[in-house]
Amino acid sequence: MNRNIPLISVTMPVFNGEEHLSECIESVLSQTYSDFEFIIVDDASTDTTAQILEEFEAKDKRIKIITHKVNQKQTVAANTACKHAKGKYIARMDADDIALPNRFMKQITFLEENNQIGLLGSWVDIIDNNGNFLKMWRTNPTNQFLNWNLLFGSSFAHSSVMMKRECLEQVGFYKLHQAEDYDLWSRLSRITNIANLPEVLQQKRVWAGQLALRVVQNNHDCTLQIMQNNMNYLLVGKHLDLQVVTNIRKVSDKNPAITNSHLISETKNSLMQLYINFVSKFELTMNEKKMVSRDIFKKLSTLANWQYSVSITKGLIEKFYLAYNFPKLVIYSLIQRK
Repeated sequence: MNRNIPLISVTMPVFNGEEHLSECIESVLSQTYSDFEFIIVDDASTDTTAQILEEFEAKDKRIKIITHKVNQKQTVAANTACKHAKGKYIARMDADDIALPNRFMKQITFLEENNQIGLLGSWVDIIDNNGNFLKMWRTNPTNQFLNWNLLFGSSFAHSSVMMKRECLEQVGFYKLHQAEDYDLWSRLSRITNIANLPEVLQQKRVWAGQLALRVVQNNHDCTLQIMQNNMNYLLVGKHLDLQVVTNIRKVSDKNPAITNSHLISETKNSLMQLYINFVSKFELTMNEKKMVSRDIFKKLSTLANWQYSVSITKGLIEKFYLAYNFPKLVIYSLIQRK
């Protein structure tokens, strides 16, 4: 590696981020690992963001500011930053989040020791506007179980990830304007192994002022379309329509319940086909097989309970189906209830 080229490029788009921007930047500059460039794209902010960035840029030569004259939204701003990156790895930051001091050191150590991994996230603490702890988000750690989870939703905290730049370039960077992170993880998972470090390395802020909370419906619709793409990519030659995918999402969320017996059966059959294709396509460790089996069992159990509410007879048939296909998990679930 050329001494003039840092190993890590930290990329961050920002638009009107004055409220938490200084704290965010300080968390990056205070990392125990210091060989990085910090590329910040100001997406035509109208508050004091530009002044804050100028002050930090004057203090630390690792910071590089790129300014959009016209607001182009987060996806374009993120791509601007990534396309200017020179590092082997790209670490993503959001302007209202906080990187814990050892984040870069732990991620770069793991990636350098595990060359097959091209996308790495971590657990995160969810905090409020004032920095108060709300809950911990424990993302799943292993490659194949993450691939399974990506069928049903995003498995990474966006601002916690570090990626190989060459992998990001290979898939064409961010593409969508909603749920762009879920779409990117899905495409990356098809060309590289993926993982999460099972420890908190990032604080993710959830507050009323952030953009993500203003586009919930658009994100929901886009998420369903990405799920559909992921499922049909796995099924190869078969096609699940969007309504079936929507019903599968209801099972994952356990809400709202499906009340049509035919739709419940259709959803169960689709889930089983996904499960069969997945375990036949991927080489799973014993632990990964257990995790995937437990997850599909939970989803099928939810459907069996919904079916029982609609028709006792059909519900009992579904419960016998579970007992036949997952006898150990049925016994385990009964023991857990006692």
